[in-house]
Amino acid sequence: MANDVIGGSPVPAKIPEIVAIDDSPTSIHLYELSIGPLDVNLRSFQSASESLTYLEEHNADLVFLDVLMREKDGLTLLKKLRGVKRHQDTVVVMVTSKDYHQDRHIARGLGVREYLVKPLRSQEIREIICKYTDAQPDSGH
Repeated sequence: MANDVIGGSPVPAKIPEIVAIDDSPTSIHLYELSIGPLDVNLRSFQSASESLTYLEEHNADLVFLDVLMREKDGLTLLKKLRGVKRHQDTVVVMVTSKDYHQDRHIARGLGVREYLVKPLRSQEIREIICKYTDAQPDSGH
């Protein structure tokens, strides 16, 4: 990927902003471990309402969203997220431990790009991040 140049100096590539929303501490920990070799910023939430409050004010390049959460299910949260102007086209990947056809259908209608079934693997998470963002391996800065 070529970097832009302004005034003879290269403009550093924007670091992708990733958001993970899952009420499982184990899943959040997996996201945190998975991004290790990638140069990305990860913001994780175990609360649907806290994540929505954050996303109403901040951009994200990619959102991993659990379907089944105690406080509010992911599909309901996704509907609210799509109502936020800055996130009408944000890439969302739904994650679930229960693979229901109806949930997939609703998610597809809300513009979900991928629908992953748990248990997730670190490699799978990294592949999704690289597929939908300009994420690069961390250069140590």
